Amino acid sequence: MKNTIAFLGLFLAFTQLSNAQSISYYPFNSQLAVSSNPTNIAWAEVRMQMNSATSAITSELGPMLTVYKTKDAVFYTGGGVNIGWMSNVFNQSSLLKGYYGSLGVRAYPFSSVPHLGLNFEFTPYTDSKVQTGLLRAWLGVNYHFGKNKLK
Repeated sequence: MKNTIAFLGLFLAFTQLSNAQSISYYPFNSQLAVSSNPTNIAWAEVRMQMNSATSAITSELGPMLTVYKTKDAVFYTGGGVNIGWMSNVFNQSSLLKGYYGSLGVRAYPFSSVPHLGLNFEFTPYTDSKVQTGLLRAWLGVNYHFGKNKLK
């Protein structure tokens, strides 16, 4: 529990210092994500589960690293934790639900709207006891506020 709170505090401080600059929505997974500038080498992202019962609301918090950039795309990797904020309130279970990794690309293919992009990501996931897992694939859209540093 103390480790989770420490990680969350450091993550929120990092996100505040890095000036969150991107928002993404993954419609097939009902995930809303807010991130710091994904064109930087190191950035962070918070994902929130949408369309869930109150007891099933989860968030994912994680640092990301940009591994390669072109003028139209950002390739990245990272990982983090899945936290069930209301789990302890409704069924006295642990806040920590699991761990995930990320390997993805954010492409900006629209020259007429250069801040609008598409996300594609593989995210292996395991529960907190590392007993079960699954390979998730996410497809979404993003909007990058501010200056786009791809060029």
